[in-house]
Amino acid sequence: MPLYQTGSVENEDIYQNLEAKSFRPCTMETSITKFSTIMKKVVFFIAAALLCLAGTNEVQAQKQIGGDKNVEFQFSPLGGNPIGINGIRLRLFNSESSAIRVNVFVGSSTDKTVNTEEGAISTEDPVSPILFDYARMFDLTIRPGYEMHFDGTDRLSPYVGAEIDFGIGNVSSESEFWGPNDIDDAGELEQYIVWTETQKQSYTRFGLNLLCGFDFYFADNVYLGAEMGFGFSNTSWADEELEVSDQVAYNLLNGNDSDEDLPAAGAGDLSDQSNSFAVGPNVNGQIRLGFLIN
Repeated sequence: MPLYQTGSVENEDIYQNLEAKSFRPCTMETSITKFSTIMKKVVFFIAAALLCLAGTNEVQAQKQIGGDKNVEFQFSPLGGNPIGINGIRLRLFNSESSAIRVNVFVGSSTDKTVNTEEGAISTEDPVSPILFDYARMFDLTIRPGYEMHFDGTDRLSPYVGAEIDFGIGNVSSESEFWGPNDIDDAGELEQYIVWTETQKQSYTRFGLNLLCGFDFYFADNVYLGAEMGFGFSNTSWADEELEVSDQVAYNLLNGNDSDEDLPAAGAGDLSDQSNSFAVGPNVNGQIRLGFLIN
């Protein structure tokens, strides 16, 4: 009779979710393909939206002037979650040709999956319980920057700019186990407990992006826009940590002495500190919708 049963959550899946939620460069191997695909979708959506909106107002729409404040929402109408807001941007126009801006994003997610169905280990009394895996992520991103706007047209306000990208967060994977927490209980199913093992790792990210984009004012003080750019990003990962809800059960599972300490980073499957560097086009598939506050 097995002493335990568990599934696993791969950290690579969590990292992919993390990459999808942050506006920063991809590696050069993938950036061109992603950039082309996403920008085609964005350009198609923007073109269709502007075509529909162009005829709604034949007069000149009010654009930004000095002293205006701007609130902007960013969303992905062609993504997997089109209704969700992917970030909020605040802008302060020093004049009609320059603006200070800051982007803020706070996000977290938890994915829950079954790793072992009820009764999969034992169909006798007691029946083995259902066991789950959890993949969790948290990200806080702040990107202050500066924009320089050009004349454009009556409704169009093109711009270039730069921004600093700073982010902190963590990812974790948690798995449930079913087994004894005393060596004398091995094989005694009625004494088995459900316990958890969690691997987690925190990170700090810093980057710099050069930007270009446009705002199209389809009504007074209301605009639709898009943005692209080029930059770099460096992510520093801390030592991976291991936490368990029952250390004796963990040691029995791994064939250790019941009072042995938990492994530290660099031992077994736990990672040491590391850094990842990326440079290339900013793949940003978000549509910008904002309004001015005079």
